[in-house]
Amino acid sequence: MKDKKAWFAALLTALAIVAALTFTAVQPAQAAQKELKVGILTNLKSPEGIEMQKWLNLFAKMYNEQGGWNIGGEKYVVKPMVYDCGFMDVSKTRSAAERAVLQDGVKFIVATWGDVPEESLTITEANHALWMGVSFTNETVDPKLKYAVRGMGLFFSQGLPFLLQRDAKAKGAKTDLIVNPDTQMGKVGTGLWSGAARVAGLQVLDPIYFNPSTTDFGPLATKVTNAHPDFVELPYWNNAQLTDMIGALRDVGFKGYCNPGNVTPYILEDIVKRVGKQFVEGWECVYFDPKDFLKDPEMISLVDRYQKEYKEWHYEGCLWIGPWFLFKDAVESTKSIDVDTIVRYLRNSKKAVKTFDGYTQLVARPDLKNYMTVDAVAGGYVGVIKDGKLAPLKIIPVKDTYLISIEAMGLGPVYKKYWQEYGRPAFPQQPSVFDYSDMK
Repeated sequence: MKDKKAWFAALLTALAIVAALTFTAVQPAQAAQKELKVGILTNLKSPEGIEMQKWLNLFAKMYNEQGGWNIGGEKYVVKPMVYDCGFMDVSKTRSAAERAVLQDGVKFIVATWGDVPEESLTITEANHALWMGVSFTNETVDPKLKYAVRGMGLFFSQGLPFLLQRDAKAKGAKTDLIVNPDTQMGKVGTGLWSGAARVAGLQVLDPIYFNPSTTDFGPLATKVTNAHPDFVELPYWNNAQLTDMIGALRDVGFKGYCNPGNVTPYILEDIVKRVGKQFVEGWECVYFDPKDFLKDPEMISLVDRYQKEYKEWHYEGCLWIGPWFLFKDAVESTKSIDVDTIVRYLRNSKKAVKTFDGYTQLVARPDLKNYMTVDAVAGGYVGVIKDGKLAPLKIIPVKDTYLISIEAMGLGPVYKKYWQEYGRPAFPQQPSVFDYSDMK
């Protein structure tokens, strides 16, 4: 009897040991954290694309350092998925989108730069994946689309030109001449800036277009001065050509006021070497570096962490990674990673979201009979040239950009009817120079 009891006890002990070992062996697999893949499509041969990649990697690292992103009571390891789509390359865009969505199972494309949006959407729409990128055509805000939200575009963008033109008028300018390359973007941009100039109260002279391959800008500068404009705008010029054109304007004796377009500190350094500080003193333009404007603690901490992580500072990706913050807000507000839940939240947006460039707010497009919030109104900054350097000047309010853009395109009646039925967007409190009462 004792032998049977001893044998039975030994058997129970052995079974317990086997069970314990088995439990220990399977426990890591059972405890493996869930994974959240977050993707971007970008041109990795550009400064913008490289910086977007660095930001996405950093966002993921910051969550994962804390054990993952806590969403709805569960922790998710954030896996950044970056795909090189080239620049406006249909083949590379399609290949990148297919790898992301079809091969890697990415359900969230949270920012883009350089993809061909219409091509990306053929993949994301069919496979119920969110596309939240940059585009400049109405195809990406078509009411037929169900998984697209434009995170950045040109439609609501006239806040910047209006503020520059308004300041030029305050300095005595009465006429405005826009000079752009003879390209689709140059012509679209001219239309947008001309509309803003009229709202600002300037007389818009006939625009001048030039061949993008131009190298000698003397004749063009002469043509500009012969039009006798008070204010000259160069909003869609590239780096070297911008320097050469401003040099040519100085050489032919231009005495007016100028918006030097997308000038950066590096381009300005070349311009100053060519024409001297005094020629460009007081000129206002877009200001790309958000670091000099940031007051929000979260954004400041992100910039600090970036500098700590990479031992340097580059602002080129700050604007283009902006849609990430819309995605982040959607996840945290819904406590979900279900793609339909996220898309539904974004397309019924009720508030602005803080980004590096101030605020971004999703709004509807009633002019296209799209009553979902599928288009973005982004903030931004204005700078001024002082003593040969770019200096921060003012913030571009989101509400002003929204209203000025509508007014500049003559869409006031359409939007007023929409507001009567659906209500006005709830904009953040920011200093404003244009209100609903200013609309005609």
